[in-house]
Amino acid sequence: MKKPKIAILDADVLVYRAAFWADAEGIDELPDRLKHDIKQWTPRGCQPVLALSCPRSQNFRRRLWPDYKANRDATMQPDSKKYAVEIVVDGYEVLQYPQLEADDILGIAASGGDAIAVTIDKDLRSAPGWHWNPDKERSATLVNTEEADRFFFQQWMTGDATDNIPGLWKVGPKKADKFLDAVDREDWVKEILDLYRTEERPEHKGRCDLDPIRFGRAMAWCVRILRDGEYDKTDQMIKLWNFGYKGDQHAIQML
Repeated sequence: MKKPKIAILDADVLVYRAAFWADAEGIDELPDRLKHDIKQWTPRGCQPVLALSCPRSQNFRRRLWPDYKANRDATMQPDSKKYAVEIVVDGYEVLQYPQLEADDILGIAASGGDAIAVTIDKDLRSAPGWHWNPDKERSATLVNTEEADRFFFQQWMTGDATDNIPGLWKVGPKKADKFLDAVDREDWVKEILDLYRTEERPEHKGRCDLDPIRFGRAMAWCVRILRDGEYDKTDQMIKLWNFGYKGDQHAIQML
């Protein structure tokens, strides 16, 4: 896959970093700080486009798993965040779609070969395509579909505590990797759903009244970063991953 000439930057991270900096150092320098950070995050020879998340309450994952990112609802927001967003929206090319996080916008573009996804968020590695973590890498790297799929399946099992996605009870990355190594690739979906069906989860670690299989599916949809073809920009509809079953790809309004 040829390296794209467009880079889509995770503006959520850029906004938060710059806003917290401005709270401490002074708001007058915020435009210059954002300009500097955006330049640092833009690969040489690429045109930057900034991706912003929809309001958290409108995120489609909240309709699948009501507790999604509920652990962040009360977290401190930087005082300068609103001004930082205004600077980004008024001064740069911005992508923002109903129901989607910035991660989804990056995942769709990267997996379609349209852009380099620039973020420090490791979750983006579950979408194939060109990726660059400017905090850790000197240049963009290509994640192939096999690598992205494995990362996604691992995330489906472990969940993501930072986003309040439980995953399987007491399954971490090492246990998930051991499981994926031991099971044939074509059986991953069936076997993981079976683990969700049979797991013994303490009552206080509930599933929001979802039955085990529906809970397992919700966990998959919550950790999955959308890929090319999984969002209709015209109708603004999400096409949820269908677990590999033909004729079973549901639009969000069916849930």
